[in-house]
Amino acid sequence: MDLDIKILGPWQVLAGGEPLRLTGQRRIGVLARLAISAGQPVTAKQLITDVWAESWAATADKQLHIVVSKLRELLAPHAGSEIIETVPGGYVLTLPRDNIDALLFTRLVRRARAATTHEGTAAADSLFRQALALWRGTALAEVSAPWAQIESARLEEERLAAFEDHVDLRLATGGHHTAVPDLVPHVEANPLRERPRAQLMLALYRAARPSEALEVYQEARRVAVAELGIEPGAELQRLHRAVLAGDPVLDLATPAQQTVLGDPIIPAELPADTQVFTARTDEVAWLREVLTRPAPGVPAVAAIDGPGGIGKSALAVHAAHGIADRFTDGVVYVNLQGATTGLTPLSSLEALRRLLRSLGLDGTAVPAEPDEAAARYRSLTAACNLLVILDNALNAAQVRPLIPTGADCAVVITSRDFLGTLENAHHLHLAGLADADAVTLLARTAGPARVQAEPGPAGQIARLCGGLPLAVRIVGARLASRPGWTLACLAERLADATRRLDLLQYGDLAVRAGIAVSHQHLREEPTGRDAARLLSLLGLLDASTHTPAAAAALAGWPEHRAEAALARLRNAGLLESAGPRRYRLLDLIRLYAREQAGHEIPGPDRAAAVHRALHHCLGTAITAATCHHPASRDLPGIKADRPRVPHAPVGRASAHACGGGRGGS
Repeated sequence: MDLDIKILGPWQVLAGGEPLRLTGQRRIGVLARLAISAGQPVTAKQLITDVWAESWAATADKQLHIVVSKLRELLAPHAGSEIIETVPGGYVLTLPRDNIDALLFTRLVRRARAATTHEGTAAADSLFRQALALWRGTALAEVSAPWAQIESARLEEERLAAFEDHVDLRLATGGHHTAVPDLVPHVEANPLRERPRAQLMLALYRAARPSEALEVYQEARRVAVAELGIEPGAELQRLHRAVLAGDPVLDLATPAQQTVLGDPIIPAELPADTQVFTARTDEVAWLREVLTRPAPGVPAVAAIDGPGGIGKSALAVHAAHGIADRFTDGVVYVNLQGATTGLTPLSSLEALRRLLRSLGLDGTAVPAEPDEAAARYRSLTAACNLLVILDNALNAAQVRPLIPTGADCAVVITSRDFLGTLENAHHLHLAGLADADAVTLLARTAGPARVQAEPGPAGQIARLCGGLPLAVRIVGARLASRPGWTLACLAERLADATRRLDLLQYGDLAVRAGIAVSHQHLREEPTGRDAARLLSLLGLLDASTHTPAAAAALAGWPEHRAEAALARLRNAGLLESAGPRRYRLLDLIRLYAREQAGHEIPGPDRAAAVHRALHHCLGTAITAATCHHPASRDLPGIKADRPRVPHAPVGRASAHACGGGRGGS
């Protein structure tokens, strides 16, 4: 959203950095009042009371409606969506809070004060400077309504306090020489504020100008007596005596405190976007909506779940690139390794340590205890405008301590598990690509000319990949590395279900390995072993959908036990929901499950399981053709019991049939 509202000085509304002409006191007043409360509803009654004030009339409601309509008309071309939304009883300005200078100032100051304690002087100094640089004059100067005068006075007090907090920081780090020229006009403009006079005295004393420091005190005393009829406050008097005595307490404690202040590093850890990202328009729009328009007072949390290879990480990174510039404190990224082949999932403490280092905490300052590390992370993020990407999460317990506390933060989580117990999270289940989109992805990876030349085989490949972006990418990579191959030949090879997973492996990408990680996690969970066993059993059947009753018959379990195992497989991204108490097994996962059944389940047990399933199918009038293993017509022996006919290594024996090329698979 390329709009900014400036109220810390002359009133401005900027679109792409260029001013928009906004006239009329009521239009300015309504927009300013909504801007001060951006993201939060303001009732129509409150707007009329504040903006119309004493000129309130019976037609004020109608007048307010007209003013809002005119504002929408002016701002809509630059907002991309309705920037002033109607809510029950009033209106809300949906502009990001950092696009309003007064709200950005407040956040930066809050962040700077937190940084002074937790991050160090360099970060705090930079944040104070950014905040104070937003001021261009008196706040809300063109708005004369009483509410605006009160708000202007509040903002001015915040500015003075922030300036003086920043001076304290500079004095503590040896910046007394540069502080003096900034303090002199500040003291002259605010003669009754004793804190900046004390700061000026201390700066002058440390700059070897004690006589001038004493003159500052005498002037402060003269003003206090003349204007208020009182002596200066106790703190200023103590400082006066210390200067007279040359008290060493006024000196910097150690030379090490004389720190050079500089700009902190703003983390920019977002991985590169992919040029072949395809489709997902609705999902990207959903993420943008969730992450940029959070509920008041809490960070925005978007959790994306789905099976391995479905494109969760690619979607998260792609969407994050589109909004990263909204987060002034940067973007941090952690791969939690929840489902990464060959890697152990990170503990919450390991992830917290990485996040704390990304936020500027020195490694030696990172707490060793989980609770302390989580508390430090909450403190650091309380006033942040930060985007956090938690990729490849294992479960909600791993993620929960990693959610920042700042209301201006946003979090994107990807996980194969459905993280239903995560507080304040918005959930998106990611499904496979439609066939047309899968063909588009294939064209982007293998080359559009080859797909255009063989549209039929391209569509068949897309269907055989089951809409799984990872599978399409692997096929595209194979084709790109074998320019002599035809799509028709590769489609024919993929159609052989016994070899499809062998073909869906290239370089460091493999569909089988990705599924195996989730399956292994279930085996290692005390509550996941039934689900792991049932997945292998489901591979014995040709059915794509399953019910608790059918699964119970297959496994020889009570129905409630089978239903719990099906639900766990769904939560792990190994089954899809297909309606009430119905689950769908994706084709590629079914092929993997069939392999596992052959490896894990003894032949007699496989035969018995299929017999039970057939009996259930016949008893419920489901045809055996759709229920049982493709070779179960040969029972009591089934296909998995028979020796598999060896086949030549993929590629060498078939390279000629696929059009030659450079050999290999």
